[in-house]
Amino acid sequence: MIAMLATLEFTDYAVIAFLLLIFSGAAFANNRTPVSNPRLESQVQDLQRKVDALLSFHRISPPPPPPSGLSPEVEAMACFPEQKIAAIKRYREENPGVGLAEAKTKIEEFAAKFPRVQ
Repeated sequence: MIAMLATLEFTDYAVIAFLLLIFSGAAFANNRTPVSNPRLESQVQDLQRKVDALLSFHRISPPPPPPSGLSPEVEAMACFPEQKIAAIKRYREENPGVGLAEAKTKIEEFAAKFPRVQ
């Protein structure tokens, strides 16, 4: 390893440092908090009202929610202890306005119904 470090030149170190800066900047950009867009949210609400009106006009009932209130994706993650945090995070993404404590309780209640997967 020491022999390899001796063969690198200053420009090699500069390129490596530049690449590290780029990757750390990309990681920082991906971790930023989501921006709320009121116009987009109102458009989504308008579309939801239109879909609801179409469903009622054609007498189509939406499928019932799962008995647990969790999506199938969250249920699958909640069954594995190592994915508990990811399940809580996904549940909060699917249900805006839900607090961390409430989401944690919901996931833990669901996970308690199933034996631990090893």
